[in-house]
Formats: sequence, structure tokens, C-alpha cells
Amino acid sequence: MKINKEEWLKASYEWPFKGKEASDTPRAVEHAAHYNKGNIETIDVIEDWGLNFHCGNAVKYIARHMHKGEAKQDIRKAIWYLKRYLEKL
Repeated sequence: MKINKEEWLKASYEWPFKGKEASDTPRAVEHAAHYNKGNIETIDVIEDWGLNFHCGNAVKYIARHMHKGEAKQDIRKAIWYLKRYLEKL
């Protein structure tokens, strides 16, 4: 039996804090606004380019740095991942 991504998310997502407001709805988790600026979602770029863990995280933090409220911290995180990757090359 094949199940598509949307059906899986609906079936597998349960909010663990019953009775409280959920700011992390399935839509917010799957398509967070700070990763969806412009026409291309960050995860799609990472997957399409076949980036490894370190480079993918660097792209993620660079892509969101102006949209999540912690610009300097996100750039520092991106640099940290890139430095760590450089050590492994």
C-alpha cells in the first residue's frame, strides 16, 4: 500500500499537549515560514543539490538568517558547520 507524504503527515502527527494551543501545527512543521521565502523551499534546495549534513545545515541557517529573528546567531551556526566540514575534508 502506497501512502503519499500529505496522508502520512496527517496520520502520524499528534499534538502532545492536548488542551493547549498548538503553534507547531503540521503545516508549520513541514513548511515553516522562515524556510519559505521566495519561490524555493530550503529543504528542496538541500535535497536537489544532494548536500551532506554539514553543508545542508549551513544552507538552512543562511537561508533563514533574516527571517527568524536571530540573524547573527544563524550566520555563526552556518560558519560553525562549514568549519567543521572543512576539518573533515
